[in-house]
Amino acid sequence: MKTDSTSSWLQYPQSVMPWLLPALLLFSRVIADITVLLTGILFLIWSFQQQNWQWTKQSWFRFSLLFWAYLLLLNVPFSVDSADSLLYAITFMRWPLFAAALCYWLLLGRDQQKHFLIALLLTSLFIGLDTGWQYITGVDWFGIQAAPENRLTGPFRNPVVGIMMVRVEFILLFAVTLFACLQSVARQTLYIAAILIAFLLLIFTTGERMAFILCLTASLLVLFGLALQYPLNRRLIMLGGLSLAILLLALSMWLPETAQRMIFSSIDKLQNFRESDYGQVFRGAIEVWQHYPWLGSGLHSYKSVCNELGVLTNFPMACSHPHNLYLQIGAETGLVGVGLFSLLVSSIFHQALVPLWQGKSWLLMTISATILLLSFWPLIGGISILNNWVAALVWLGVGWALLMANYQQTINQTTMTPRSLK
Repeated sequence: MKTDSTSSWLQYPQSVMPWLLPALLLFSRVIADITVLLTGILFLIWSFQQQNWQWTKQSWFRFSLLFWAYLLLLNVPFSVDSADSLLYAITFMRWPLFAAALCYWLLLGRDQQKHFLIALLLTSLFIGLDTGWQYITGVDWFGIQAAPENRLTGPFRNPVVGIMMVRVEFILLFAVTLFACLQSVARQTLYIAAILIAFLLLIFTTGERMAFILCLTASLLVLFGLALQYPLNRRLIMLGGLSLAILLLALSMWLPETAQRMIFSSIDKLQNFRESDYGQVFRGAIEVWQHYPWLGSGLHSYKSVCNELGVLTNFPMACSHPHNLYLQIGAETGLVGVGLFSLLVSSIFHQALVPLWQGKSWLLMTISATILLLSFWPLIGGISILNNWVAALVWLGVGWALLMANYQQTINQTTMTPRSLK
């Protein structure tokens, strides 16, 4: 039974953190990690005080515990560097715990969800303007120079602004279910189109190929969900898709050097994938995996094992990470680890999407699916989501997708349909 003092103390993070989370997670790797860890600890305290542990019975969370147990009991003892792997294995659980905290505590109220989305929109606007200033002047507001090869950094100091922003862009689309001013079909369509176009423009100018490909394909998926949700307004939605095509053409003509890197070189890379840098890195990861097929070489051991085996010595690149989530998990945790992690991801998809499917909430379902696919689709290359900065945004998206599913499940149980989904 909670005390009044404890209840009051635990309400403070619920009122303040939704406003602060976007900035805390986006601007600093260290602060993001501390925020994730602190949120998880506070959530455990709240659960203990409330004696509310129902969230631990969710299948996706139990699969995360199973994967965690595998890391601790099997992967670490057989690691090439058990001490290093142990540290990363112990701290893995903070990510699922963070998603659970968002879904079942911190963002549970509709007001908290609105506050977070407003803060995220303002934070994204700041990052977009700062990056735009860097594009025009070569230096952002903090004096950070643009990166070589037409790459922009914005306030991040490294050319990761595109991949960071594509992780949070589609969370903003959940505003169509929360704000009264976005209840009409026309306003929802215009809002979604404005968000998609703004982020496509931002990410195109950053010069990040993978981020732009992900943003473009995800935008088309969202427009498809919008058309499913409102079949009588498909002309308006098709206009949104045409706007994306016109924007892409205009950008190609306006920024030919960037277009060469973003579009034409991407097509060439896909056509010659085996010989590309991604193809070489993927083959290196597979070779590392083949040396430790069942249990892996140990969590966070890929770089050292890759260097020790010399799998990339014939290629002009360093062993950093495999640039693919499942290849990294396979190399470090083996076939058993990939299987358990795949069960975890499948259960997240199932719990996040099935209630929306049952409620015929096609728009919300495609938004949630988009957020999850951006993180867990097997063919995506780029920064590892096991990286603590990117992982914070990945599990932020997981928390939001589960949150919207719980909201829809409540609607399904009461056989009511919100105005925005009629």
